[in-house]
Amino acid sequence: MYSKIVTDAKEYINTLLKDLEKKGYHFHNIDHTLDVFDRATYLSTKEWLSNQETELLQIAALFHDVWFLYNYDDNEKIWAEVVWKYLNWINYPPEKTYIVKQIILATIPFRKPSNILEKIIKDSDLDNLWREDCHIRSDSLRKEMYETKWLSFSEKDWTLRIYNFIEKQFFYVPTQIMERQTKLQENKQFLKEKLMGLI
Repeated sequence: MYSKIVTDAKEYINTLLKDLEKKGYHFHNIDHTLDVFDRATYLSTKEWLSNQETELLQIAALFHDVWFLYNYDDNEKIWAEVVWKYLNWINYPPEKTYIVKQIILATIPFRKPSNILEKIIKDSDLDNLWREDCHIRSDSLRKEMYETKWLSFSEKDWTLRIYNFIEKQFFYVPTQIMERQTKLQENKQFLKEKLMGLI
């Protein structure tokens, strides 16, 4: 059960992002946003967050990637400002809006989270790396980068890029460690063996 604020925000985000895939965003689209939202909601329950903390986290998850409507790069900062405007428009308390903004900024790659909310959004945003569909989602990102930024990668270069990224990632909250650690190692090994075959 979501609060009315979360339900309204979810409808708003769905309206904004529903056509992104048609514009070449095969990874950063409504499906990814809802993936992050669902995982963050799940982890908030497992990590015993309060209803208020969960609401803040859910709002941040919904807004964390909607920046693609404006700019591909340096996106988290842009959308931290966008969520500020939206929450101000619905008269959300400024002190809570500030927290939501900080949670979104925690999704900046390699930025270290400073509290449980930031740790959960970090784990949720990268959750696809530790799942069965990791390689399918990786291919979607590769396609997106070509169609939106005209960046083309050979199979070897792309595999190395993903491997190097995953190699530097780790989990923050206990539930994520318990549920995803095995698949993380399997995905790393798969990429390592694939790289050996491409040399």
